[in-house]
Amino acid sequence: MKKSDLFSMAIENLRNRKTRTRLTVIGVVIGTCAIVIMVSIGIGIDKMITSQFESDNKLCKIQVYGGDFKGSDKEIEGSDKEKLPFDDSTVDYFSKMDNVKMVSPVLNVDEYISIGRGKYSYRWGIKAINFDLMEDIGYTLEKGSFNNVDKKNALFFGAESVTSFNDPNGNPSKYKYDENYQLIDCEIDIMKDVFTIAPKIVSNNESGDQTLTGNSKRIKAAGVLKKDYSVDYETSSGIYMDIELAKELIQKSKKLSNLPNKKLEYSEIYVYVNNMQNVKAVKEKIQESGFSCYSNDDELEYTKKIMMVVQLVLGGIGAISMFVAAFGISNTMVMSVLERTKEIGIMKVLGCDIGDIKAMFLCEAGTIGLLGGTIGIIISYILSISANIVARMVASSMDIGDLNVKICVSSIPPWLAIAGILFSVIIGVAAGLSPANRSVKISALTAIHNE
Repeated sequence: MKKSDLFSMAIENLRNRKTRTRLTVIGVVIGTCAIVIMVSIGIGIDKMITSQFESDNKLCKIQVYGGDFKGSDKEIEGSDKEKLPFDDSTVDYFSKMDNVKMVSPVLNVDEYISIGRGKYSYRWGIKAINFDLMEDIGYTLEKGSFNNVDKKNALFFGAESVTSFNDPNGNPSKYKYDENYQLIDCEIDIMKDVFTIAPKIVSNNESGDQTLTGNSKRIKAAGVLKKDYSVDYETSSGIYMDIELAKELIQKSKKLSNLPNKKLEYSEIYVYVNNMQNVKAVKEKIQESGFSCYSNDDELEYTKKIMMVVQLVLGGIGAISMFVAAFGISNTMVMSVLERTKEIGIMKVLGCDIGDIKAMFLCEAGTIGLLGGTIGIIISYILSISANIVARMVASSMDIGDLNVKICVSSIPPWLAIAGILFSVIIGVAAGLSPANRSVKISALTAIHNE
């Protein structure tokens, strides 16, 4: 018997039992939707998280830390076996690595430098970086400009850094937030006021350590940074100064404090890779050189592992509905065999191949799975699209989420749709296997006699 004839007979037999077929197909539809929607939730959340990392350019940044590493063979010129350098020689070494786009050394200078405005002194983090690289790294400004900056006489302020200025008694400067917790007013005007910067003098006396300052100089703000934690957490409350100015003031601070003038080492070095796919290789090269480092691809990889487990759990929950539907298919096929005993007997008497009889019932079961799977996928797409639209509307109304990242709570990639249909067909055929085997064991003469 031709395959087309088997399929035609299966469709015709299902049409003759419309009510039973519809109910069985509905069971498969529910099972398919349950599996696909459950898995799509895991995929959607994973996709949104990955998109968040990519939009923030987080995955291209490697943070390298200094430290003592004994007994290693070093590749950096001028290093010894007791301590790895963490200075300009290291910056130069990283810059020459394959796939490295730029390298930005960082100095945390709170210990050596003081910034003030009138009676107020700044009490938060002062970070020194290369001003020429700020825009390339991803810093953006609410006010001011990165162009034509006088590096020796300019600072960049975090969006809310004015709230970290205190008087000698510890009282903060006067400022005000609106109902949305946005800073709207402060007695310190960053772009108009003149600030002072000076090296700190740390002296020991009977009452303990006391911090004084050397000669101060006037300095102005070149701009106010837009708060962006994906670039740097200090964009909120920190103050940034040029790294060359910081080096000069640190030397003065050490000299005034009678501290040993040791070779200056950076607090951190940020290595920016040209493509997120190359981050792992560059990071391994840095680690092989003896440095400890961190990049957000570690966090992304860990998150993906968690989301894989979530997808498996959700898929397992959805699969329960499909197995329930399989019992429905099996019951339908058993009833079909019992009702068509005479038809089976006649087919055998006429010399029909036993394999064709079995294939006919398997084709019917598979067709039920195919219909239910196809309809289930269509409904799943409708539910997925609707869920994403509702989620975006809610996020927009509540002003949550990053505008650069598309809110996605459910995603059905093509492979999942195809897998859903194939799984439905396989479950249908598997459920129909036992009734099909039962059909070929029926004796032709007994079947005709009973009818």
